[in-house]
Amino acid sequence: MTPSAQALRKNNSAGRLIPALFIPEGRFFWFDLLPEEPSPWYKKYIKGIEDMVVTQRDISHAADLLGLSGGIVCLHSSLKSFGRVEGGAGTVVAGLLDKGTTIIVPTFYYGAIVCPPPEKRIVQNGTDYSSLPAPGEAAPYEPTPDIIDKSMGAIPAFVLKTEECVRGDHPVNSLSAIGPKAKEIIECQKPLDVYAPFRKLYDREDAFLVLAGVDLRRATAIHFSEQLAGRRLFRAWAEISGGMIQETEVGSCSEGFNKLKVFTDPIERSMYVGESLWRVFPFRKFIDVVAGAIKENQAITHCDDENCLRCNDAVSGGPVI
Repeated sequence: MTPSAQALRKNNSAGRLIPALFIPEGRFFWFDLLPEEPSPWYKKYIKGIEDMVVTQRDISHAADLLGLSGGIVCLHSSLKSFGRVEGGAGTVVAGLLDKGTTIIVPTFYYGAIVCPPPEKRIVQNGTDYSSLPAPGEAAPYEPTPDIIDKSMGAIPAFVLKTEECVRGDHPVNSLSAIGPKAKEIIECQKPLDVYAPFRKLYDREDAFLVLAGVDLRRATAIHFSEQLAGRRLFRAWAEISGGMIQETEVGSCSEGFNKLKVFTDPIERSMYVGESLWRVFPFRKFIDVVAGAIKENQAITHCDDENCLRCNDAVSGGPVI
């Protein structure tokens, strides 16, 4: 039997759990805030969803409940976080597309990065140039579906292989999209304007950042907040087809981004879909909140490594160009 919201409150009184909605089917759990340290009772109850098989209908239902239908979803995800998914990554994508959403995913590729010529080695660029391969030693970037870093995960890889996918013009940090507004959002991305699609999302009321089974360290949009907070973006050089070397803008170290959670918690809506915790943020509000936190304390994004070159240079303002 489904426990009541009162029971959930009682058994998690020491945590931060505030149930906002409960779906009797047992498939969805939607909370304004989730407990940092769930009680043993709560853990035992949630474990009951582990044998669930997530379907396309479940994904579509979640999109409706979270207000994502018809909107633009900047999605960072872990397919494994869902547990068992009928049909795999394609089911997640189809479930969102069925609700008229446009899905934006990161389709980064790091294999083409090379050392620039001496005259291009910018100071305070978060880069140890001696560690980079020379031109001709990297795997050149080509905008083909198989050119994507494995760390991006199964869902971005699936999106990239669809015929409808629109991929941004960036050999290192491309963004890709599928859905009604894909071309409109993505076509503005260029090697030296990496976060142009985020500027477009920032101007819309129907754009959302969704973290499905991942934390703030995967939220690429935080780099856009860094830019709005006054930091200059780092530069990287990539070898593309034909042996040409292309200068690009890229982001900073993201390992310290979870320190921003205290600022983003108040604007977060959270919900379990299968075993995957979805954290949903209005895009513009998220960008503004994070940019404000960085302006107030530049060191807040620094990771735990005090010698991290990328963090130290980002906190200092970025490359001297």
